[in-house]
Amino acid sequence: MKHVGFAAAHWGMLIWAMLIASSFFAAAQVSQTIDPILLTGLRLLFSAMMFLPLLLLKHTSPISTRGLLAHAVLGLLLATYFGSLFEALRYTSAVNTATLYTLVPLITLFFEAFLLPNPSLKTRVLPMLVAAIGALLLTLKGSAPGQLPALYPSLVFGVGCLAMALYSPLSQRFKASVLKGREPVTMTFWNMLFGALFLLVFCLFSGGWRSGVQLSTLDIGWLVYLALFGTLATFWLLHRAIGVIAPSTVISYVYLNTLFVTLIHWFWLREQPMMIEIIGATLVGVGMLTLVAGSRIAKVATA
Repeated sequence: MKHVGFAAAHWGMLIWAMLIASSFFAAAQVSQTIDPILLTGLRLLFSAMMFLPLLLLKHTSPISTRGLLAHAVLGLLLATYFGSLFEALRYTSAVNTATLYTLVPLITLFFEAFLLPNPSLKTRVLPMLVAAIGALLLTLKGSAPGQLPALYPSLVFGVGCLAMALYSPLSQRFKASVLKGREPVTMTFWNMLFGALFLLVFCLFSGGWRSGVQLSTLDIGWLVYLALFGTLATFWLLHRAIGVIAPSTVISYVYLNTLFVTLIHWFWLREQPMMIEIIGATLVGVGMLTLVAGSRIAKVATA
């Protein structure tokens, strides 16, 4: 992948955060009468197919049985996350799922401590904790003023967030062993393909495939949008920044999702800001700025 400058990588990650935030609203536009497992399977399948031309051009070497099993585990984690998102959106708003998602970096840090121990992880704890507290305050806003988010969708999407948090460190652990030398395009294609196969096979046994007849042209359009911009574009921007921006900065951009989603509700949907939202957004901003500043100092020190 072509090397980019420090500023260009930052601008790319800002776009990445906006695309992630918009994906929650796009997912909410898909008909809620269609089985969420089927929707997830189709989304992952569309995303995998978009990577297929790149995979064929690279002429990668065959994958071992152990490698396929590793991809299957990672695919299951992806399937769990996306499936929980569509299921949760049946019962709660996009803003609640988006703000819950901001807890993923902190949980990822916890998994990294066990799977990829590194002394530098300690420097991320305090700013991430500040931003996570802010995200929790924002999550306390329900679908209507003064209403807390329902327990069921919070628990469902909470499981999905755990799966997504485990995905990154476990993927790096596999890349150091059974998937050593695998390029990002190859990794993403096989992970998404396995995730799609798991979910579509499950739909065959559960009967969820029958709801597919209710898919409209608009629903398919939103799924293609999610596959193209919510998966393919964000993947490219993320890996474009890796190696240019310090790891803690890359992770911290997830926290901007909360600010973007909240600002959309304040200015576009014209919702009156609540005090708990203002405090939460402020804490997220402070945590984000601290992570960026700390990363910039580390970058200069090692230059």
